[in-house]
Amino acid sequence: MAIKVNEHIIPDWAIERQAEALFENVAKGMPGKPREVVWLAAMDVAKDRLIDQTIMAEESKRRDFPVDEAEVKRETKRWMKQNGGKNAFAQANKPTIRNAEDLRREIISQRHFNQLLEEESACEPPTDQEVRDYYEQRPDLFRGEITLHASHILKRIEKPEDESSVEEGIREIAERIDSGEDFSVLAAECSDSPEQDGDLGTFGRGRMVPAFEKAAFALKEGEVSEPVRTEFGLHLIKLHARNEPETAPLDEVKEQVLSFLHERRKDGVFDSFLDGLKEKATIETVTEDA
Repeated sequence: MAIKVNEHIIPDWAIERQAEALFENVAKGMPGKPREVVWLAAMDVAKDRLIDQTIMAEESKRRDFPVDEAEVKRETKRWMKQNGGKNAFAQANKPTIRNAEDLRREIISQRHFNQLLEEESACEPPTDQEVRDYYEQRPDLFRGEITLHASHILKRIEKPEDESSVEEGIREIAERIDSGEDFSVLAAECSDSPEQDGDLGTFGRGRMVPAFEKAAFALKEGEVSEPVRTEFGLHLIKLHARNEPETAPLDEVKEQVLSFLHERRKDGVFDSFLDGLKEKATIETVTEDA
């Protein structure tokens, strides 16, 4: 079914095409849901988005914004270059742009959308106190991550038949460490990855393979792990230091917080404006020949 917004018809094929473009993102927010359920949700999002775009287009047209021909030419050249040059209209995956006139109309429409957005989202920026309040209420957003400083000794398992001998070798190294031998000296002497005497520097979560990360973050400072198996082989890991996260001072993040709060406020102002337009609009489901 098509949707009629005032006098404009949004055809069903346009809604379906928009839903196809949105499907993957919608699915990410609905893990485990059947494809049919995700599709219905994507269709709902597509309808809402196209209704909003139609209402904005009507309002932009009503305001009769001026057209900057030089900017239209620049945008035309950019679009053509990004979409295959001379063959752009044949290659572009956008059914609403079939020729130069369609492209010009699309560019002007988008620029008018932006002008409307700029005009109707204008608002005062947050005060210094509002910035400070947000910073103090959400310290989690400005706190760094826990990082570790660790070293390792690696013994690679080149062939399946070498596995038992490699396991025996790594345990012999572990016994030498337990007996008081220096970890870095043994790393330089025995490791299959002896660079920097096995020192891995500082790293946070997500930087190492999962098995290695899990073992490293479970260690206490100065402790050496049991042999840890990864796709690289068998490791002994020594944790030198655990660095607790620090909160960035307000002076370092003030501009980012100010920008975020201002943009959020502008979004709210524009959403209210758009809601007002939608309340005045006539929106109904119709058949294609309506």
